[in-house]
Amino acid sequence: MSAFGEMVRPSLARIGAPGDGYATDRDAYWGSGFFIAPGWLLTCAHVVGKGGAAVCRGESALSVSWQERTAAGVWEPRSGTGTAVVVAPRPAAAQPPRDPWPFPDLALVRVTGADAVRCLWLGDREAGPRSPLGLYGWSVQTGELGIRHGTGELAGSDARALLLAGSLPIGGLSGGPVLDLRHGSVIGVIKGRRREEGVAVPVTALYELLDSREAGRTVREVLRAHDLHHARLLDLPSPYPDWTAFQAALPGHLPSGSGITAGLRTRLYGHLAQLPPPAGAGEVVHLVEDVKAQVRGERLPSLVLRNVRTWREGAALLYGLRMLEPGGGGTLVDLDAVLLYAARVARRTARTRAGEVDAGRLRAFTEWIAGQAAGHRHWAVGEAIRALLDGVDGVDGVDGMDGAGPGEGGGGAEGGEALSGGLIVPSGGPSAEGPSGGPPPGARVPGGAVAGAVPAQGGAVDVPAPAGPVDAPSRGGHAGTPLLAGPAGAPLPPGPAPAPLSIPAPASVPAPAPTSTPAPAESGSPLTPAPDTRTDVLVKVGPATYGRHPWSVQLVYGGRDVTPVDGDDLGVRAEELARVLREPLARALSQGDHGEHLAAIEVFLPRKLFDLPVDEWQLLPGPAGAGAGEGDEDDEDDEDDDFVDERALPLGMRRTVVVREVRRNGLPPSPEWRRRWKGVRRGPLAHQTLHGRPAAEGHPPGAGAGGKYPYYGALSAMSDASVPVYCGPVGSGEGYAAMRDALRSGHSVVLWRRDQHDHGECGDFHRQAAALLGLAGHADGLHGPIRDLRIRLADPDTARAHGLRGKIAVLFDPPDRSPYGTESMRPPPLAAPGG
Repeated sequence: MSAFGEMVRPSLARIGAPGDGYATDRDAYWGSGFFIAPGWLLTCAHVVGKGGAAVCRGESALSVSWQERTAAGVWEPRSGTGTAVVVAPRPAAAQPPRDPWPFPDLALVRVTGADAVRCLWLGDREAGPRSPLGLYGWSVQTGELGIRHGTGELAGSDARALLLAGSLPIGGLSGGPVLDLRHGSVIGVIKGRRREEGVAVPVTALYELLDSREAGRTVREVLRAHDLHHARLLDLPSPYPDWTAFQAALPGHLPSGSGITAGLRTRLYGHLAQLPPPAGAGEVVHLVEDVKAQVRGERLPSLVLRNVRTWREGAALLYGLRMLEPGGGGTLVDLDAVLLYAARVARRTARTRAGEVDAGRLRAFTEWIAGQAAGHRHWAVGEAIRALLDGVDGVDGVDGMDGAGPGEGGGGAEGGEALSGGLIVPSGGPSAEGPSGGPPPGARVPGGAVAGAVPAQGGAVDVPAPAGPVDAPSRGGHAGTPLLAGPAGAPLPPGPAPAPLSIPAPASVPAPAPTSTPAPAESGSPLTPAPDTRTDVLVKVGPATYGRHPWSVQLVYGGRDVTPVDGDDLGVRAEELARVLREPLARALSQGDHGEHLAAIEVFLPRKLFDLPVDEWQLLPGPAGAGAGEGDEDDEDDEDDDFVDERALPLGMRRTVVVREVRRNGLPPSPEWRRRWKGVRRGPLAHQTLHGRPAAEGHPPGAGAGGKYPYYGALSAMSDASVPVYCGPVGSGEGYAAMRDALRSGHSVVLWRRDQHDHGECGDFHRQAAALLGLAGHADGLHGPIRDLRIRLADPDTARAHGLRGKIAVLFDPPDRSPYGTESMRPPPLAAPGG
């Protein structure tokens, strides 16, 4: 058997009904699986599904058999009882499973008696095209029960599936691992085969289950146990190599491709597994982008959406990072970046979530990072790491601190001169350490470290056996900073009802997020970047073609750089937009939310869709959400889960949601548009009616547009700080014509009531709108009061007590935003040889 086969064999299992085993080669079994953490088996859902509905629900057991190598090198059979804890997707009650089983087609099985089993290493990033692969599983194809091994390569993808060329899967291999032979990591789970190609589920689909309300907690527990298992093996004597030692000699871990050794990566992941998980993808991605900008001295947000959910995935995004140099192929700086990333994660945890992590484990992590900094070949990078850790408990000094063990340390940047955080630091030769590159060897440096000293082995991770599920910490609710620089008001305090139509001032108005200086929690180093890192979401819905609206969802960084999230040029009908946009919008918002920033939503719409209730959409399916009728969660537990899940709230009650006109934003801004935007930004805002008549007249039945430009004259005569207000929908009739003339005359802020109502309520609505505009003062002050008003209007009793009327919509359409996607392009840097 090959060296790879010897490594995989103790982790590979066969799954069947209770009683199946090795007594006869003719025993039927359902498929294969493999251990990814002590006591946890990963397989396909359709393999578990062969046991029926009771097995899928975890009510009936299944049999799991594997082999274990003794100290004498003899392979002995082992077996245990398994219980399916996660089946994704789980068949609905009283419904037969579909064939083929829908994606992700994954299952996690808890196995008794398997706590000492060796586990495979899960990949932390996608495999590259044409990567050499190994396929493993149990088979009786030859008439004899045994392990089948085939080789192939990654041929491509089809929707969510990986396509495999070469050796094709056969019966019994379903649920077995697909290994990347260059890196020694699992990149997929064998699902089946077609006529000329194999099909696998990417291992990234397991990470996606972290978003599942049903499976997320279990998956997080298993991933944590996986990283702790491999970190523990670094310090356990064994006659057989562990995966970290085995990977060190593979082509994917050569120094030419990465400065991060397999040992350093494994120990880092063991430490990260002890920390509270990130609040969302945005927290991880923004840390990664901050580090890249710090190391390279330039912020270039990724044009590819990185939907990462764990700290380990964030570190993996930095592997192979190189400086941007003319002609491509810059200096390798991934070790610098990963250590800075680890320091930022530790600093953020200590400052914002210290109560959720064991102080001793956090101290061990920070001491390990500081030890790496003490032994780093570049003084500037080591000093930046020490500055980030300054004041974090346990890192007041690094004198005598243990550092990297054998095989863990990295060599820093290689060849030439490297630009690190805007500072030139020599990357090799005698000047790398000494008078020109930092303090000379042996000199004492801040914190008590010895310059140039390579720390001794140590820094082992404290890795006790998992003791149960790891609860995801609750997320604090923070008022989001509006996309367009407006202060967001806090929810109004309870108290006696004020006089009708009054809109009390917000209890507090948090200061806007900084636009040019990072928060102190992430500073502390002369290398810390200071750009505008705010991320928000653009939703674009185009005019209908044959009744279907094309759409796209994008992320916008600092108001300039854009990353596409999803889109459909063929489009959908207007009534389907809420359902279709829910998932890509949730994905984009998870990337944009970070720290105390809630991503704002700009919705570009054709005028006929201006009354689309985007501010009422919810990110969770169900009757209360935008896709009514889709949910089936009606028991008390599910209702409690919805209560604490911010995704169950209407979007406009949590964050800024504004409408923009899609056609106008495709043209150069007119002088009127620019002038009126300056007026409303300067303020004070003045209430006017959109139709030009007195507010008390409202819009009586039969009121319609007369002439070609019926409202243009009155709208053009308004002062620059005027905000037209309309008591009714604007997607048709008089409101549609008046909105058209408002856009023609350059108005960038308009308020209206998009719901149907009695004509007699219009006077109250206009007085309410006038009070809101007076409270805001200027355009940037609108977002908080509007959000507060939406919160009050969502409760009928509160709305009646305060005399509030209507569902308010707002056009907030400034002309001075940078054109999206027009920045200059540059070729990407060349990858390392074989990297």
